[in-house]
Amino acid sequence: MHVEQSNIRKVSLTDLQAEFALDPVSVILEDFEPGRGKIVIECFGKAWSAYWGGMGKKDIATFFCRCDEHYLAGKLSSVDDMIPDYAALSRQAYEVVVDQRRRGVRTKHDARGLYDDLKSGASAESPDDLDDSALSDTLGPEWFRDIPMKTNPDYQYLCRIIRAVQAGLKQIQASETQPTREVTT
Repeated sequence: MHVEQSNIRKVSLTDLQAEFALDPVSVILEDFEPGRGKIVIECFGKAWSAYWGGMGKKDIATFFCRCDEHYLAGKLSSVDDMIPDYAALSRQAYEVVVDQRRRGVRTKHDARGLYDDLKSGASAESPDDLDDSALSDTLGPEWFRDIPMKTNPDYQYLCRIIRAVQAGLKQIQASETQPTREVTT
């Protein structure tokens, strides 16, 4: 039998609305030994965790605070930082139809039909919400190869949580390193 002991610390971060626009965050830090540790972060029912086996001589809190939020987001989750912007693709197709109509490439009736077909994509959140035929007619048969991208709100949310955790851990580290004063009377 192999028995391993680790140091576990739980941190609760509250009152995060003003600065980070977040619900309370719980953080569990587990140091197995210097240079090996794990972190679990929970906010509003969602949780993320990561393990590092090569952090030099640092503990998990120090290591986490020194890392870039984008590196940490990549370790904590597989969520992409950018996602397709199908609504922007639809707007792009509108502009092409308008331009083609102005140049006389499309008749008024044809342009109106395409414009109406493309309308469904104005609030599209997936490729299923788009009219493939209208996009092919407007942007070409390989329209799907050049879809505009936008920042992923889930990724931004995770980065806000990471920044809040880093700020909380730094605050704890600062309070632990301040010398205590002896009061003499």
